[in-house]
Amino acid sequence: MRLVIFLLLFAGLLSALITVPPMRGDFDVVYWRVKGSGFVAAVGIDDATHNITLFTEEGFNSWMKKSTGSAVFNGVLRRGDFLVIETPPGRYVLAVYPLPFFRGETQTYAKSYSKWAPVGVTSLPREPTAFGAAAGYFEVRSLKARNEGEVKDGASIQLNAIVALELSGDTRQYYFVQNILALRTDEKKYSFVVNIFNDTSKSGSFTGEVRGRGKFYWHIYAWSYYGYRTREERLSLPLAGFLLINVTAVGGAARIDFGYNVGGGVVWYDSVTIRPYAPVEKAYILAGHAVTPIRTIASLELVLCGYTVDSPMAELEEVDVRLALLVWDGAGWRPPPRLYNFGFNTAEMVSLNVETRLVNGTVHITRGAFKPMLLAEEPPGPDIPPPDAAFKPQSDYWLLVAVAAAIVLILLAAYKAGSALIDRLSNRLA
Repeated sequence: MRLVIFLLLFAGLLSALITVPPMRGDFDVVYWRVKGSGFVAAVGIDDATHNITLFTEEGFNSWMKKSTGSAVFNGVLRRGDFLVIETPPGRYVLAVYPLPFFRGETQTYAKSYSKWAPVGVTSLPREPTAFGAAAGYFEVRSLKARNEGEVKDGASIQLNAIVALELSGDTRQYYFVQNILALRTDEKKYSFVVNIFNDTSKSGSFTGEVRGRGKFYWHIYAWSYYGYRTREERLSLPLAGFLLINVTAVGGAARIDFGYNVGGGVVWYDSVTIRPYAPVEKAYILAGHAVTPIRTIASLELVLCGYTVDSPMAELEEVDVRLALLVWDGAGWRPPPRLYNFGFNTAEMVSLNVETRLVNGTVHITRGAFKPMLLAEEPPGPDIPPPDAAFKPQSDYWLLVAVAAAIVLILLAAYKAGSALIDRLSNRLA
């Protein structure tokens, strides 16, 4: 099994630029401007082997003219590889080449970070892997965060997943789902939030019926999305518990259950049914080296972030947060493989004035100097209590039980109402 490529190029070394000879053929490029110290992350997705070069903008312009170009990194990216390049402020161009003739496309995934990132724990297995349920343990010991957006003091802890639906006719749909603990640090309140985005089409529209306790919202960054928020509760630190996402296929539809556990049993606070244009045969959480049609990487994440998309950047003034990520294997909870300390898929981020440490399977986030890193290939089980001693992910059986119970209650109510009506009529006739 190939080892992970994890390359850190520090600012002091970047002055030694690499000369890259001209290349004939096709290539993909992405332009980046790094406003502060940051890093670029690249993930090998497809089976082809690609050259990957991070040019300075000047070096790339020279390279485009079929001349030599100056770069800060030049290497190879294969399927299963994960590459991180640290960058000082500047303008960069990432080139992936060669591509097949007639403008082929590479599935290589890359993203740039500058001064801000989602921080916590992210699972990115080497191969696409299916999970039925995910749980994110959080323990907030202290937290003070400042925003420049609509909410001035706040942050969030997000359990983010890609849900894949396999439809009859050998087609698929993908959804980006979030179970969020939203924390208003100034008013000492918290709530839970569900968001679901369609990752199947570039328009962002939903291609079927979506039903839950929430409703659809419009936003300039997301077109339309499904959302639901609980009422706010009083925040008292320390606050510990779990965020849970459970995915099943039920009666030709997909059901996504969102729950939390804070000081008691599991509370399933929203259950969303997605019924696409064709029956759903399988539904699951997808994690691994794969991307959705709109090029969201299939990572499973539990990350500390800004409050909302309208208050996305949280400057951390005080932080002591502990996170652990778990998946359900059919018999119990276990940590997923290949954990990193930063996330990919959310628009909300925190300032990178923090450090992360993996302690007994739990990630500790405190003030310090951030370094993007692989935390563990096969992490140990975290030393935390389970979500609930009697917890089992919801199944079709419990759905049938709930439906049967509801029918019984309706029949009883109808019987009582009918009996009362007969008694009233009898009294009047008497």
